[in-house]
Parts: sequence; structure tokens; C-alpha cells
Amino acid sequence: MAPAHPETSRKQDDKSKLEDEVRLRQFTEEVLDSRQEELELQEKENTALSKQLESLQQELKEAQAQLAQVRSQSSKKDKAAEEPKRPTSRPSSLRKDITEAEAREAYGSLCENIQRWVEHRIRPVIDDLASGHYRCQPTPAQSTRFVSLMREPATSCLNVWHSDEYHFRALIMQYLWLVFFAKSFYCPLDDGDGETAAAWIDELENAISKLPRDISHCREWRAETLTALTSQTSFKSRRAQYLNLITEDLASLISVVVPYLTAAELQSSLRTNIIDPAVDLAHRLQLSPNIFTLRWPARTARTKLDTYECINLANDGAVLSSGDAGKPSDALKNASYLFDVAPGLFVETVGGAKKSAAKIICRPTVLVYGGEKDGDIPQKAMTLTRLLWDYANGSKARSHGPSRNGSPKSKTLILRRHRSKL
Repeated sequence: MAPAHPETSRKQDDKSKLEDEVRLRQFTEEVLDSRQEELELQEKENTALSKQLESLQQELKEAQAQLAQVRSQSSKKDKAAEEPKRPTSRPSSLRKDITEAEAREAYGSLCENIQRWVEHRIRPVIDDLASGHYRCQPTPAQSTRFVSLMREPATSCLNVWHSDEYHFRALIMQYLWLVFFAKSFYCPLDDGDGETAAAWIDELENAISKLPRDISHCREWRAETLTALTSQTSFKSRRAQYLNLITEDLASLISVVVPYLTAAELQSSLRTNIIDPAVDLAHRLQLSPNIFTLRWPARTARTKLDTYECINLANDGAVLSSGDAGKPSDALKNASYLFDVAPGLFVETVGGAKKSAAKIICRPTVLVYGGEKDGDIPQKAMTLTRLLWDYANGSKARSHGPSRNGSPKSKTLILRRHRSKL
């Protein structure tokens, strides 16, 4: 049989190459089209963000102009009464910055409010559980969100007797720390995702700090800018909406352990006793040129109890003495660390080109057991915290059901859906 003609074979090869090239071109065009769509979408987003930034910058300029005018008028009125003073690095201001004493008092008051609220609202539920009358069964989703806010050391103390109230105090403090105190600024400054304006201020402050400027100039600029922005009517309405959201969210979280309150009663109680004092403190701390921070105890807390405020579970929450001359007392030496209850309040004072080292205003609070004599930490088969932990992990709580001989109380559990973004 005669072999195929070389020309026919070459034509087939050329046809195959052509088809491959066509497919390659089609694929390339599809990739380019897809990339073009992505670029166009990104361009639209960039344009929207640019317009939003321009709007914020314009609002800022107007606010700063108004603030400068008010300051100028006030300066003229007081000029005759002012005594000659040595020029300082901080310009005159109508702001009344929070002092360390005021910060200490406000933070102490907030912690006391939380303690009283938990004792008043949670204790009846704990008593119901102890007497076998607690009939509520939170969903796994509710319980999971609740226990997810527990700090790691607390998860090993779920069955410690009489520890429930301290668990709930710590959980509320952790929530407030996350939504208010751990942020650059506690409340959204714009109508977008809430972070654009705050991020812009942080970036601009960082840029200014790289110029030949003292740190006090950077902090003063930040304080003045935030003061101007928060004096606008738009911020006040935005803050009101945000606090309503926070109040509803915290009520949704706490409702699993206060089933006897309606949603409206719970939100009103939380707003008055916890949310409003917390947000007022966060507002004043974050508008100050000095740097105030709330810090939780370190992971090595159990080895440094003398540096914390230690409340003794074995003595109804009495504070243990830390000792003299920087040495821990005998009571602290015999105490066992359980878990963190509240962060401490610290300040870095800004002056001239430097800022001071962090200074403790209020020490972090931890829960301990013991002090005077050794002994095992008492455990209980079922605590309210343990019940929620078991539900969160998909297992039924042990021995929490109502007693057969007991008369169950008529109560309803308020279940609220968690708002995402918080």
C-alpha cells in the first residue's frame, strides 16, 4: 500500500495548529473580558469611595472652620483676663479633656454598675437552677454565641461553685471591650461601613507623625478632628442608631440567662445601667490627646497576682491585699488564680516630643480562690455557665432539669436573633 502523500499530512498539521490557536485566542479573550469587568467594578468602587472621602473632607473643613471661629471669639473675650503664660506645645482649646482622676472614677463606676446589674438580674436565675426550677432550653446557636465571648482561662472553671456571677460580669466586660474600647473610635464616623473615616484619620495621623512634628501635635490634631466630627448633627443621629443596635444585640446575648424580662425591659435596663455609661466613657477617653487603653491581664496572670486586683471567691468576693514593698501577701501566695473578670485602665501621657510609659489607673481584676489556707476549689455538678457550655457543644446539660416535686415557675425565654456585623 502506498504511503500518504506528505502534502496531505502537512495540511492536517496546519489545520490542527490553526484550531489550537483559535481556541487559545478565544480563551485569552474570555480572560481579558473577565479581567476588564473586574477592573470596571473596582473602578466604580474607587469612585464611590473617593466621593465619600471628598464629602467627609468637606464636612471636616467646615467643622474645623466653625471650631476655629468659636475659639477665636472665646479667645478675644478672655484675652484681657489672661495672665502672661509661657508658650506650650498644646494650643488653647474649648475641649475639656478627661483627667486621670475622672477616668478612674468613671471606669470604677461602670464596673460597679455591671456588678450590681448581674447580682440583681442573674442571681434569681441561678437560684432557680439550684432549686430545679430552671426550665429554659437555649438553642445551640444562642449558647454558642454566649460562650464564644468567654476568655480562655474561664473555660476551665465552668463547674466552680458560685462562679456564675463572675463569669457573666467578665462576659459583659468582654463584649463592651470589643464593641467600644478595642476600636480606634467606638462609633461609626460615616454612613458607609463605619470604618472609612476612622481609618482615614488613623492613616493621616500616622503620616503626620512621620513629619518633623512632636507627638503632642499629632494627638492634638486627632483630638480636634474627632471633636469637630462628633459635634455634627449627622454624627449624633448616627451614634443614636448605633447605640440602639448595640443595645438590641447585647440584650439578645443576655436574654438566654434572664428569661423573665421582656425584650423592651431588658434593653431599657441594659441601656441605662451599662451601655450609656460605657459609651460616655469611651467617647471621652478616645477624644483625649493622652492615650487611654483597656487591657486584659496577660497569659501569665497566675504568676503575677500581686499586680492585679484579686477578688476572693472563697470570701464572697472580698479583695485580697497585694502586700507591701512590691511583695505578694501570704494570702496571695496561697491563692489559686481562676479567670479574668475585667480589664485594667491604663494611660500614656503625651507631652512635647514624647509620651510616657503606660501607667496603671485601675488594675485589671481577676478571680482567685483561697488566701489563708489551702484546699480544693469547690465544684458543682451543674452551673448556669456549664449548662450554656453543654448546649453550645450540642449535648444536653446534666442534672439541670426541674425537680419532679418542685412547682415550676411560669417564665418565658426571650430569643432574639444576633445581628451580624457586631
